[in-house]
Amino acid sequence: MTQRSVLTAGDVIESHNKRLKLQWIAGKSGCERNLEAPDARWSGMALVGYLNTVHANRVQIIGPDELDYLNQLDTQHRSSTISRIFHQPRTALIIISDGKEVPQNLREIANEASMPLIVSKLPAPELIYHLQFYLARALSPRSSMHGVLLSVMGHGVLLTGESGIGKSELALELIAKGHHLVADDAITIRRTSPEHLEGYCDPKFKHFLEVRGLGILNIREMFGEAATRGTKRIELIVKLQRMDKQHLGSMDRLHQEQNTCEILGIQIPEITVPVTSGRNLSVMIEAAVRNQILVARGYNAVEDFIIIQQDAINSTT
Repeated sequence: MTQRSVLTAGDVIESHNKRLKLQWIAGKSGCERNLEAPDARWSGMALVGYLNTVHANRVQIIGPDELDYLNQLDTQHRSSTISRIFHQPRTALIIISDGKEVPQNLREIANEASMPLIVSKLPAPELIYHLQFYLARALSPRSSMHGVLLSVMGHGVLLTGESGIGKSELALELIAKGHHLVADDAITIRRTSPEHLEGYCDPKFKHFLEVRGLGILNIREMFGEAATRGTKRIELIVKLQRMDKQHLGSMDRLHQEQNTCEILGIQIPEITVPVTSGRNLSVMIEAAVRNQILVARGYNAVEDFIIIQQDAINSTT
C-alpha cells in the first residue's frame, strides 16, 4: 500500500535551520502548515521555486529581484499581490534569500495570515537546490514490504518469501561472507526517482536481524560497523519458494523471460529461487547478482548460448 508523506513548515525549518542559515521572522502560528507531495492535491505546483503568483510553489523563494518587483508596483497593486501571496492555501512556507531585510508590511501580513516567513543568508539558487533535493526525498511515495534487504556485491537485493522459509538464515550466511545488512522484516521502500527505489528501516533497528533458533542478533556488534548499510537502492528481488519435484521440473530452465515485480509503479527484476534440500542458496544469490550485473551491461547468457548452439547445429549439417 502506497503511503503519502507529509511534512510541516516547522519540520523543514527545524531540520535545516543551521544548514540553510534560517531565521524565523514572522508567522510562527503557521508552523503546522503542510507540505504535500506534488501530485497529492493540486496540479501545476512545484515543491520549491522562485516566487510564482500564478501557480504558487509550496515553498516560495523571494530573492532580491522578486523584492524589487514588488517594490516597483503601485501601492494598490502591491498590496493586493502581497495579500494573494501570503493567503495562498497551497503555500506552506515563504523564504527571503540573501539575508535581505524584511519589510515591516511583510512581517505584519505573515502574522495575520499565519504564513511562516523565514530569512536565509544563502543566495536563492543555493536555497532552491538544497530544498528541492531534500523535499523530493522526504515527500517521495513510500510502501512497506516483509523481507530482508541486503547489499550483495554493491547490489541491493531484497529477499522475499513466506514466513519461516529461511530468509534470515540466508541473509546471515551472506553477511558472514562479507555482504551487508540493510533492513530486516519490515522494510520501508521509497521512490527516489522515476526509475529507482530505495529501501531502509528505522535507524534504531537497522543493525538487528532475527534468526529462528538464535533470536535477535546485532550484526554490527558481531561483524563490525562495515557489515551494515543505512539505505540501499533495490535492484533485484529474490523470491524464495518451496517446491516439490513436479513443480521444480516444470520451471523454465533456460529462464528466457525475465520476470519483474512492480513496486510504487517501478518494475524491479525478480527471480524465483527454489528452496530444496542440498542447495547452496548463498552461492546462488551471489551468482544471480553477478548475472544481473551482466544483464544490466547488455549481456544475456541465454541468447549467447542459443547462438552458439545454433552455430554448432549448423556446422554439423
